[in-house]
Amino acid sequence: MRIWWLVAALVLSILLFTANYIAMVDYLYWRFVWIDVPIHFFGGITIGVFVAAFLNAWRPLLFALLIAAAIIGWELFEYFFGIPREANYVFDTALDLLMGTLGAVIVYMVARISLWRSV
Repeated sequence: MRIWWLVAALVLSILLFTANYIAMVDYLYWRFVWIDVPIHFFGGITIGVFVAAFLNAWRPLLFALLIAAAIIGWELFEYFFGIPREANYVFDTALDLLMGTLGAVIVYMVARISLWRSV
C-alpha cells in the first residue's frame, strides 16, 4: 500500500508544480490574490502524502514535526527570496501556514484510518 502513497505523492507534486507554473507564468498570483490560498492547501496535502508515505508506522509527533518544518521552511523561502508582495504580509503568512497545516491534517486523518490502521 505504501507504493501507492508514493505514486500519489509524485502525481500530486507534478500537479502542484504545474498549477504553480501556470499561476506564475500567467501572473495569476498578482491578478487574483486568493489563488495563493488553494495552492498552499494543495501544498499541505502534497507534503502530508510524502511524509505519510515515508513513515513506516504511526508516529504523530514525527509527522507533525516534519510537516511543520516543511511548511515553515517554505514560508522562510518566500520571505528570504522576496516573494511576499502584499502590504499585509503577516496575515498572508498566517493564512498560508493555516492552509498548509489544514491540508496536512486531512492527509493525517486519511493515513490514520488507511495506511496506519493496524496501529
